[in-house]
Amino acid sequence: MSIRKIFARSALFGAFLGAAGLALSASPAMAAKIGPYFPVPNNLSYTGPARDALLKIQASWLESGLENLKKARVKAEQELEKAKAGGKADAVTAAEAALATLDADIAATNDEIAIANDATPGKETQGERKRLFLRNVNQWINELGHLATEQMKIAILKDGAEAQTAEHLNYQYSQRADDLEKAKSDSSIVNWGN
Repeated sequence: MSIRKIFARSALFGAFLGAAGLALSASPAMAAKIGPYFPVPNNLSYTGPARDALLKIQASWLESGLENLKKARVKAEQELEKAKAGGKADAVTAAEAALATLDADIAATNDEIAIANDATPGKETQGERKRLFLRNVNQWINELGHLATEQMKIAILKDGAEAQTAEHLNYQYSQRADDLEKAKSDSSIVNWGN
């Protein structure tokens, strides 16, 4: 794929991301947000019905993120103890705030895991489960688009092996995002909760 085609594809994807970002910002607070605790899943390949496969990927992603939050909480507790021992009021306040944020994120993630794993039949229950599921899939798509755009910038600015590697990564990220977008149209997802 030529640089020009990839750049055009990335530009269109960037416009899509902007619109998706506006849609996501209007939704209620999110427990699992792409970031240091919840990076985009490494393995998004699957076989069989998209819904079942992506639900398994989501379950693993949420559990991994919860573990990352718990590790961060242990470090935050250690920072709080150091701040108290040092007698620095500002540091104590900051550490307490960080700990409170992590506690809230852990509780929200536990709630999200409960919803994500709730196989109870019913339109309301499965509707909420599907909403959270699609929100997470859309986050993955958006992040993959962002990663693809970053690699495209590198491919344009560099040359030689570095540019080729970036071009290859751009293609991989774009392809993974496209595959996820197509998966959302799978009948196992479209007909879920109807």
